[in-house]
Amino acid sequence: MNISNIGLIGCGNMGSAFVRGWLKADPDMAARIRVADAYPEAAQRLADDTGVAAAGGNGELVEWADLVLLAVKPYDIEAAMEEAIGFFGRGKILASVAAGRTIAFLEALFPEDVPVFRLMPNVAVEVCSGTICFAVGNNVDPETEEQVYELFNHLGRVIPLPERLFAPATAIAGSGPGFMALIVDAFIDACVMTGLPGGVARELTYSMLAGTAGMLVDAGLSPGELRHRVTSPAGTTAAGISQMERDGVRSAVIDSVQVAVNRANELK
Repeated sequence: MNISNIGLIGCGNMGSAFVRGWLKADPDMAARIRVADAYPEAAQRLADDTGVAAAGGNGELVEWADLVLLAVKPYDIEAAMEEAIGFFGRGKILASVAAGRTIAFLEALFPEDVPVFRLMPNVAVEVCSGTICFAVGNNVDPETEEQVYELFNHLGRVIPLPERLFAPATAIAGSGPGFMALIVDAFIDACVMTGLPGGVARELTYSMLAGTAGMLVDAGLSPGELRHRVTSPAGTTAAGISQMERDGVRSAVIDSVQVAVNRANELK
């Protein structure tokens, strides 16, 4: 089947990010997207902001859609799906971004075979620079998998991943932007403490980060190679890295990721 109509259940930060990302990639997609939420005013607000349509409810949305993106909290899945389950079938597809809820859990919601995908994205899908981990259920044929992959590929980098690795992937792909934002904030504060105006501090920091990512991704340097390239003997970078190591920055990052992995496992 062709995926023409996309239904979104859940209009919070992540659901809204998907809608805005698709529209950034192709504004004409607005006619293909409808949204619903447990709070109808949230769905209407997103519709008003973006030009997509708000559905009258989850059942109406699923009946219309070819693919349903479920973007609710894990403990809200049953309530969100209650009125919608009977409209699945006839090739309709479910893609879920709910943390911790497995493909087996989602498949068991339905009395018949439904193609189910599990995704772990981050909010950068809003600017088409997201990282989206991607696992496939038992009822998915290769053609459907390819179509769903292409649909989400508009929003960034889609990384197929065994479901058993979703907890560590959540800690990096999902939580990583929050961790990095804290570090970026510290860089900006440090710039201001040295006397740079706030606007200049942000511009310098953001430009530096974009350039660093470009060297790692586009130029293909490893982190170690990049670090050694900019570290002169007894220079400023060497002095700063030495202080970071004494302060345990590397250990703090590793510990933070491990704590996030443990928390992701608790959500199962």
